[in-house]
Amino acid sequence: MEKIYFDAAASTPLDPRVLEAMLPYMKNKYGNPSSVHSFGKELKVVLEECREKIAAFLKCKPKELFFTSGGTENNNFAIKSIIFTNFDKQNKKIVTTTIEHPSVYETVMYLNERFKVPFKFIKPEGGIIPTEKILEACDENTLIVSVMHSNNETGNINDISFLKQKLPDSVYIHSDTTQSIGKVPIDFGAMGVDFATLSGHKIYAPKGVGVLYINERMKIDKYMHGGNQERNMRGGTENLPFIVGLAKAVEILNYELENDIKHYLSLKTYLIKQLRELDFVSINTNLDKSLPNIVNFSINLDEVLNVGEMLLIKFDLEGIAVSSGSACSSGSVKPSRVLIEMGLSELQAKSSLRVSFHRWNKKEEIDKFINVLKAIAT
Repeated sequence: MEKIYFDAAASTPLDPRVLEAMLPYMKNKYGNPSSVHSFGKELKVVLEECREKIAAFLKCKPKELFFTSGGTENNNFAIKSIIFTNFDKQNKKIVTTTIEHPSVYETVMYLNERFKVPFKFIKPEGGIIPTEKILEACDENTLIVSVMHSNNETGNINDISFLKQKLPDSVYIHSDTTQSIGKVPIDFGAMGVDFATLSGHKIYAPKGVGVLYINERMKIDKYMHGGNQERNMRGGTENLPFIVGLAKAVEILNYELENDIKHYLSLKTYLIKQLRELDFVSINTNLDKSLPNIVNFSINLDEVLNVGEMLLIKFDLEGIAVSSGSACSSGSVKPSRVLIEMGLSELQAKSSLRVSFHRWNKKEEIDKFINVLKAIAT
């Protein structure tokens, strides 16, 4: 059976060109970039070249990028470091949204439960976070505003640059851009964020590597102790083979981004057209303002389908991998928090699917998916 992978929002396939770039640093170039001998010095140069290459793509300065293990660490790094740096201040309220990735949502809840850090959650409207509600929630005690650039379950895009225009410089702006990189053009400078994330396994690089952007004007405490790596901000030996892979993935995006976006849009348009012909499907993605590679929809057949996991199993038995939400919430039988916050019923949320494309998917795969969907529903 030929398998179909429609879960690229959870993790993209590793691009063969990325693997090829990584192999020398996994086999022969094994020195530690912090060592003073020639093995280490050579790799220190490579490390900084990778940083420069990624910074050029994101339109920021190399010194503003810090290599990490990925998006979840990035979000913890940013939010906790801001709070702990300003821990003695009274004004440390967090304003964020009810549909953030678990690495933001649960971090905010932890800081509130453990350290009594106040917060305010903003609900979406039409799947999009209303920026005016964010601004209304901010007051003289607000320290952080955290709003994801695009939602990982629906693909809906939020207006981040508008926030910087309206908020005072005393408010830190953090944005989880993990899903957006490689799907829409991103310019951290133009976006006006103080902290933003990139995760390698969303852009055809390996799992376990990412980048946190920290605007050079930000002064925060060290996040991970035990070494002076990453300009004394994150202790621990840099994962150079994976960083090389990440830089190669970004290099590929530099000349393939436009074609990737066109390909995603073509597949998305094709899928939407067929879904609209099915009277038991309702689309949850905001089609006017969303990523080109994600479609979230509910199957409205409550007498047949009432548990998302059963849907996934049925598709998996047919060789099709799709998702019912964030991969970071896998194993949970609860309905999607994101979809519930968008106003869907528990039944609709449990009967939802997320289809997300990668650069090698084909329209013929969508045809098979639709045929299987019809068979399941009848």
